[in-house]
Amino acid sequence: MASRDILLRRPAVVQVTGDHWRPEPALCDAAERRWALMCRHNPHLFDGEILQVIGVHRNGHGGAVLHVRPCAFRWYAVQTDGPDCGCRPLGVKGVVRRGTQLLMGRRAAWTTFHAGAWEFAPSGGVQSGDSPESAILKELHEETGLSTSTVPQALAVCFDDQATSWEVMFDLGEATGEASCTTGEYDDMHWANPADLPTPPTPMARRMLALLS
Repeated sequence: MASRDILLRRPAVVQVTGDHWRPEPALCDAAERRWALMCRHNPHLFDGEILQVIGVHRNGHGGAVLHVRPCAFRWYAVQTDGPDCGCRPLGVKGVVRRGTQLLMGRRAAWTTFHAGAWEFAPSGGVQSGDSPESAILKELHEETGLSTSTVPQALAVCFDDQATSWEVMFDLGEATGEASCTTGEYDDMHWANPADLPTPPTPMARRMLALLS
């Protein structure tokens, strides 16, 4: 486990406070220019609302509380190779099973972070009004076409140092339906045995596998 991982025995709680978050004024102009350039080169980009994590703490009962503010996606996207705006969004990642196999998705070339690498599918962001549990179930249906009859089990809250995001990780249990790349977020999907995952995996996929063992 990494030093910023919080193991969970209870669901993580998200508390939305304050108005929309923006970077420091000195960073905004450079970030706006970078975003305009990125949009010209990548028509898939969309400046939707995400949640900026402003604080994370254990609640002393096997859970965690994440304090967040609404935020525009562009402040996060420009950090790939532009100014670090200090944006640290909240995301969710899930492991879904078919017998002893786990579903992996290869991130499409246009995605902001870890393009071409394999991660456990589904994954995505948490929006205002959603809990991490409802967000991961929505991503499961939208990104893979699968469903599950079990309640998502929260495993941990982890900080992704490469993508600079906070992630709530879930075990989603057994899947029903046929997996398919329905949103374009993944360009391939593969059911894999835990000992024989496709390569290269994202760093977070390796950490999630450790949580399951």
